[in-house]
Amino acid sequence: MASPILTCALATLSAVAGYAAPGPKLPAPTLAFAPADASGDYAEALAAVDEANIAVNRDPEANLAQLEAALTALLAFGPQIAADPKGREALDLSQLNLARALLLTEDEDKAAQVMDALLMSAGQRKLPIKRFGPTLVNFHDQRRKKLEKQGAASIQVHCRVSCRIVVDEHSATADSGPLYLGTHRVWIESADGSEPPERHELELGEDGVSEVIYYPAEVEEECEVVAPPPPPEPPPPPPKRMLPRWAEISVAVIGVGAVAAGGVLLGLDGKCPGGQDPVAGAADCPELYEGTVSGIAAIGIGSALVVTGGVMLAVDEVRVGKQTGRQAVLSWQMRF
Repeated sequence: MASPILTCALATLSAVAGYAAPGPKLPAPTLAFAPADASGDYAEALAAVDEANIAVNRDPEANLAQLEAALTALLAFGPQIAADPKGREALDLSQLNLARALLLTEDEDKAAQVMDALLMSAGQRKLPIKRFGPTLVNFHDQRRKKLEKQGAASIQVHCRVSCRIVVDEHSATADSGPLYLGTHRVWIESADGSEPPERHELELGEDGVSEVIYYPAEVEEECEVVAPPPPPEPPPPPPKRMLPRWAEISVAVIGVGAVAAGGVLLGLDGKCPGGQDPVAGAADCPELYEGTVSGIAAIGIGSALVVTGGVMLAVDEVRVGKQTGRQAVLSWQMRF
């Protein structure tokens, strides 16, 4: 048996990894059973089985339920039956009678279940089958062959105190030896009464595999299973730029160029194309540059482009800088 520390570690590993880790095999469920001195109840159970057998022989179909109920009650006295050869014989004959009655009512499936249960508890022990005629003998032989083909397993009982073991209403040792696959009943009680008796029902389902019972059953220590930490949240996606960096710079540069062009146009406004003094006379300067409207428009458009491109570039650089651990500082200086 694994230690409690190992059990807790396996449980914690299962919770963190999200899978069922192979743990120690737990003991079979235990049930309380009647103490060995309940002779009055045992005698009443035997009497009820005798009455049910008589009723079934008289009218099988009408009294099957009575015999089934009487047998169920009798099977609760495994230790008493193991110590009473007459009780053992009465149980065998009653189960055979029930299987015969089920065959008479054409319920072969249920008859097979009853016969299999009897054969699993009897093992290699010969049953008084010939008393019930050739039909039941043939049915018994068929069911035994089928059970033999399925294989056999065993039950091992590890007592921590001096104990008495009963398997399928038979006195047994710590190793039951080969048993047919299927459900088997195990009673265990301490020899000195220091521990409460236990009843186990074990399902032997794999050929050659032993089921182990510890008496008294180990008390499982509770352990706290540590829940796995929540997975880290994925980082937010990097911010997207409003425009590619080159496009934002280009907008600002174009704006600067437009402002410069507007300034030039305003500077030429009212001057002669040849550079003469317009005040000297019309003959020397027949035409004057007119750049007021176009210069102001160019400066306005250029200023808007400079502001737009600069703001977009500054905002994007700051946003990207927060993700990359750097920030950009943008400054503009314009002179006219």
